[in-house]
Order: sequence, then structure tokens, then C-alpha cells
Amino acid sequence: MFTGFSKDAVDFLTEIRLNNNQTFFQANKQRYERVVKAPLTALCEEMTPIIEQIDPRLDTRLLRTVSRIRRDTRFARDKSPFRDHVWLSWRYPNESRGEAFGLYWGFGPDWISWGCGSYGTDKPLMDALRLHIRRQPDEVRCIFKNLQSDFQMGGEDYKRIIVPDDVPEDLRPLYIKKGFYVEQIPSGADWELLLSSEMSQRLAQDLLKLAPLQQLMRRLQAQTESADEAPVEQPVQSTLTVRRADEFDF
Repeated sequence: MFTGFSKDAVDFLTEIRLNNNQTFFQANKQRYERVVKAPLTALCEEMTPIIEQIDPRLDTRLLRTVSRIRRDTRFARDKSPFRDHVWLSWRYPNESRGEAFGLYWGFGPDWISWGCGSYGTDKPLMDALRLHIRRQPDEVRCIFKNLQSDFQMGGEDYKRIIVPDDVPEDLRPLYIKKGFYVEQIPSGADWELLLSSEMSQRLAQDLLKLAPLQQLMRRLQAQTESADEAPVEQPVQSTLTVRRADEFDF
């Protein structure tokens, strides 16, 4: 059962940021597993029924959902061996964190956040969303209207993009995104939640609020995948028979 993180969890992440080395981690490994990993796993397990309610196809396996403290530095410029933050992320099987549009929660020594979105840019998915904005603006507007009091949108904009005249003015900020995420509006009260069991209740409520957006993006993703898998129509073979002039009677 999730009962909240302790202040020592925040202290540990602060200290490993300043002492990012194997010696410090080995000396504090049991501490990490007790004050960080155990409550993180408990929070993930409590969210599993909520995630399955949103979409049973989302991956809820702990190994795929709970972040690791060790970093993969093989192809990274930053060779720091350990992370100074932790997270939970729910995406579909066989999707990497960089390409997935999914639900997430996480915190570090000086931040805490949760929401729905993607880290990278999926142009076919965003193109599908742009088309949906033009065809079904009311559905998109309704989803975002229900989120605007508690969440804010972020993501990189195209510097140059032609916006058709039929795109509603209120949806143009979304239309010009390369990719986007919708994240809770941070407040000092979030830190108080982190230290209590109420964090799981708040997160469950917010994940359910985000469900319509997650479901819409999954539906659009399925449409793009279907389009990619559709067989290419072969050109119709001509049935015209070419005959010699001497075959005809004049």
C-alpha cells in the first residue's frame, strides 16, 4: 500500500545529484530501495486498476513502468551513472519512451509533475490530429476544455506552418505543435501530497480526467498504423488489344 514518500526520498535524490558515483550509491543502496524504490513501486501498483480502466492495452508491468536509477550512458554525452529523479510511465507494448504518447508521473529534488503526452515527435500522429481538428473540432475542443482548469499544454511549435482557414482560432495553438504534452499546473501543495497517501488519490483522479485525451490519441495512432499497413492499390491493367492494320477489312 502506498503511504507517501518520506522527506528522505527527496534528500536522497538531492544527494545523488551532488554525488553521482558508484561509491555513494553502493553506500546508500539499501536506503534508495527503502525510501525511493519501494514507495514508487507501491504507487505504480495502486495505479494499475486505473490504467486498465483507461485502456487495458497499456503496459502495466513494473519492469516497463517503473524507472531505473541507473542510466544507460552508452550513447549519451552525459556519463553520470545515476538519475537524480524517478518516474512512472504507461505506454503500449513495444513502444519506447521517446516515441510513445502515454501517461506519466515523476519527481526530482526540485520538481514534481504528471500528465499525458510524448517526449519526442510523431509526425504521422500529429498530422492525424491536425486532420481531426479540422474534421471534428468540437470533440477536440471538449477534451481540452475539460482539462484547462487543472492542466497546461506544452510542446515545441513549428516556426513555419500553413494553418488552413477552417482551423478554429482556439485550436490553432494545438494545430501548430510538433508534439505536445498536457501536464498538471504545479503548486506548492503538490509537495505536501508527495509525502502522503493522498498523492495516489489525486493521481488517480487526474489520470481519469486525462483518459479522453489518451483514448483519442490512441485512436488516431491506430488509424495511422492502419493506413501504413493498407495494401497499395495496383494500377488497372489495360485490356486494349493492339492489332495490325492488315487484320481489318476496309
